[in-house]
Amino acid sequence: MMFREQIKWLFFPGLNLNARLRFRVLPKFFGRPKPGEQRLVLDAGCGNGMLSYQAYRMGNRVLGVSIKDEVVRDKKFFNEYHGIPENRLEFRDHNLYDIDKIGVQFDEIICCEVMEHIKGDEQVCRHFYKILKPGGVLHICCPNPVHPINANYPLDPHETGGHVRPGYTYEGFKALLEPIGFQLSAPIGLGGPIRQACNTQITNIQLVGGLKLGIPLFFMLAPFALLDGSNPKVPFSIYVRATKPQN
Repeated sequence: MMFREQIKWLFFPGLNLNARLRFRVLPKFFGRPKPGEQRLVLDAGCGNGMLSYQAYRMGNRVLGVSIKDEVVRDKKFFNEYHGIPENRLEFRDHNLYDIDKIGVQFDEIICCEVMEHIKGDEQVCRHFYKILKPGGVLHICCPNPVHPINANYPLDPHETGGHVRPGYTYEGFKALLEPIGFQLSAPIGLGGPIRQACNTQITNIQLVGGLKLGIPLFFMLAPFALLDGSNPKVPFSIYVRATKPQN
C-alpha cells in the first residue's frame, strides 16, 4: 500500500494533461485566509481531491464531497498517508442534490468538471447560492461544448455517471447562473489543441498497457503541451468565477 501511495504522489494528480492544467491554474483564483481568519471551502464533486488539496495548502479549511468511492480513497491518501487532519481537510459522502442540507455556509465553492454530469444543474447551483456567504465565490469549470471532442462525446441521458450534456459555453454559464443571482467574471479557456492531442495519445496507450506504457509516453509528450500557450481559441474547458453579491 505504501509503495502504491508513493507512486500516486510522484505523479499526482495523474497523467491527464488537462487535469494537470486545472491543478496548476485554477488555484491562482482561490482565496486564502487573512491572519487570524478561518475560511471554509467546499469542493463539490471532489474527484481525486486535487483541488481540495490545493485549497487546503492555501490555508483554507476544506470539505470535499462526492457520491463515489473516491471519497474513501481520498481519505486514505490525504488523511492517512499524508497525515492531514480531518478538521483541516475532510472528505465526505454527500449528494449535491442535497448539498443545501449540509448545515454550514462556505466562503468558496469549487465545482470542477462536475456540472456536465448533473441533469438538475439549476437546482444544484441554487443550492450553491444558498450555502455561500454573501460575497462568496463559486469556481466553476466545465467542458466547452464547442470543442470537437466534447461535442461528439457520448451522452448519458439516465445520469448514471457520464456526461448528461456536452458542457457549457460562457453564454451557457450566464444563462444558468445569472438568473440565480450570481455575477460572473470573464471566462478563461483551458486546454489547447496540442495539449489535447498529447493527452489523447497518453489516454489511448493507458487503455492498452496501463501505467507501464502510459508513464513513458507522458514524459515524452507532456513538454509539448506547453506550446499551446494560454486561453486557446477553442479551449477544452471553460472556467468562470461566479460571485454571490454582498447584499
